Amino acid sequence: MSDETEERPRINLRRAIVLVVIALGSAWIGWNALAEPDLPDFEAAGDPMELPTDQSFPSVSVDEFEGMLVGLRGQPVVVNLWASWCAPCRTEMPLLQKAADTFSGRAVILGVATNDDPAAAQQFLDDLGLTYPNVFDTSGRIRVDLGLSAYPTTYVFGSDGKIRARINGGISEQRLAGLIEDALT
Repeated sequence: MSDETEERPRINLRRAIVLVVIALGSAWIGWNALAEPDLPDFEAAGDPMELPTDQSFPSVSVDEFEGMLVGLRGQPVVVNLWASWCAPCRTEMPLLQKAADTFSGRAVILGVATNDDPAAAQQFLDDLGLTYPNVFDTSGRIRVDLGLSAYPTTYVFGSDGKIRARINGGISEQRLAGLIEDALT
């Protein structure tokens, strides 16, 4: 046996506590980032209005937007808030068009351009060849009332007119289809 004593690594208690706090904080942040966002307290009211037809792109007030949602009660509605300057919006719009074609007659896709220049938004729609209805949020109240915090944001309304889901940022084709299917039941 040797006279040298084997040194054990000493645990620095302060360092261990700091590492545990960092790990717990990181886990909490990760959990909240992945969790579904709280749904806004929004329910459309007012007189029913028709959706725009023939690929027109009207400017609408929040009351007109709500009227469109009231007019669509009885079927699920997917509302997508977008802007022409938003790169993820450009990627997502063809997926919304595909969903509009796939679920035609069973669910409605409605685009709402907001925080944008109307001419740039119209050019964006023309460039992508979108045929589902889109409107322009003239006052910015639609985005405020829906609690928009990221572009794009997609809201799924059930046939009862209540918001069932909100997706901040881009959405995949599979997730969009699943949310619409859920809203159809």
